[in-house]
Amino acid sequence: MHVSDRLEARLRRSGGMPLGRLGTSLAVATMARRERAIPYWPIDRVRELQQRRLHAVLEHARATVPFYRDLLRDEAVRSVDDLARLPVIDGGLLAADPMPFVADPYRTSGREVFKTSGSSSGLRKPIFWDHASLLLRSARVERDRVVIARLSGERWAAMIGREFLTTEIRHSVARWAGLTTRAHQRLLILPGDFSNRTQRVVWSERTMIPRRPVHYHHLPPSVPFDVAAAHLRAIRPRVVFSFGSYVDQFLHFVHASSADVPLPRLWVYLGDRVSAGGRELADARGCALYSVYSAMEAGPIGFQCEERGGFHLNIDLCAVRVVDDEGRDVPAGEVGDIVISPLDNRAMVLLNYRIGDRGALSTEPCPCGRTLPLLARLDGRRSEIIRLADGRELSSLAIEAAFGAELRQTVQAQIEQVAVGHLRWRIVPYGAHDRAALCEAFVARGRYALGADTVIDVECLDRLPTTSAGKFARVVTPPVSDRSPGASASEGVPRG
Repeated sequence: MHVSDRLEARLRRSGGMPLGRLGTSLAVATMARRERAIPYWPIDRVRELQQRRLHAVLEHARATVPFYRDLLRDEAVRSVDDLARLPVIDGGLLAADPMPFVADPYRTSGREVFKTSGSSSGLRKPIFWDHASLLLRSARVERDRVVIARLSGERWAAMIGREFLTTEIRHSVARWAGLTTRAHQRLLILPGDFSNRTQRVVWSERTMIPRRPVHYHHLPPSVPFDVAAAHLRAIRPRVVFSFGSYVDQFLHFVHASSADVPLPRLWVYLGDRVSAGGRELADARGCALYSVYSAMEAGPIGFQCEERGGFHLNIDLCAVRVVDDEGRDVPAGEVGDIVISPLDNRAMVLLNYRIGDRGALSTEPCPCGRTLPLLARLDGRRSEIIRLADGRELSSLAIEAAFGAELRQTVQAQIEQVAVGHLRWRIVPYGAHDRAALCEAFVARGRYALGADTVIDVECLDRLPTTSAGKFARVVTPPVSDRSPGASASEGVPRG
């Protein structure tokens, strides 16, 4: 057994902190070294690792996860190909009752667990992650971290060193040693409770990885674009992180206003798409766009390489199938529904989970030299653009982030753009909540976050309607002709 496998097993047995903060940090560093190599392994070796991890998840699910006890009792599912024998599950089933998918040791408050929520397809689903799996993710991200270093023109070792500069004293010592942050600032235009920021709290509690290095700066995505532009002028970040729809609209704002805004060398986007027009504007201004494919339910599913022509799938961490409407695998090159089976999480097991995206596997290997299968096309959802009374245009993800506290009290939620500056929420509250009070909370939040001139209506329903195809629309907006030019849809990029 490889030393990284032994360290991973020890982390899982201990719940995420077997050797103290320093020892656990060294363990993570050791595992991260292998993570950099795995994408280049021979594919047969990667599949062997995938099989070992699948076997561990199956044994865990058979023993502790109520939904799978009977389904896995006869041991008919032993390989990735056998996953097709299990029923396909989706967000609707998870939103209705998530607890059958939660392992017995994590169903009580005595075991440490990180609880977040996904809202794809408009369904708010509680997602449980055990702390050991989140800690392992600090090593897993090494796969795309090396790509970010190359695309941003940074040396990997120096980039890692800056992550530990958390005080002015450390910063001064680093400058003396030749490690500066002046041309290496980071700007995160993401909600304060976004999962990537929240999980860093878990890392800082168990390792020497700091919660917030000195060169990291944060802005909420609800700020006006001229405020964000002012921050870019003041900070001049080398790398910016945001939702895809945010960078899309921001680039159109910069172009339309002819503003002198220094764009970063690299803009990492998450959660939704960037339009073809947005990509052209980024290319014209020398700003490279980069993304990863991830989901609350699975963590990192795939990542782009330096070619940025698709997503290399982390099949050893999350088995991926592309299927037709009947759940049958489709050939490479053919578009179908993406079905995942995360292999890292022990708190909640989701096998054969239809995530809601559509895509197609590549028929050709990637010229970058990585052997991980390539998702050549991803038709993810693009969050819709909401137009406020004061002229601002915000993505639906930014709107949802502003209403986060209220949305956590709902099972389903849909927002409609009735007119410019007039929004209507349709919500399905959890049964025990006071509906009148929740409606008032939505209205009050709207006045505070979106401005007094923006009208907010709220409808409480028992169930939200679906389309003729049986799908749920999270956002309802006017026809495309009535929307801003930056809202046009194009090739798909990821969800987060």
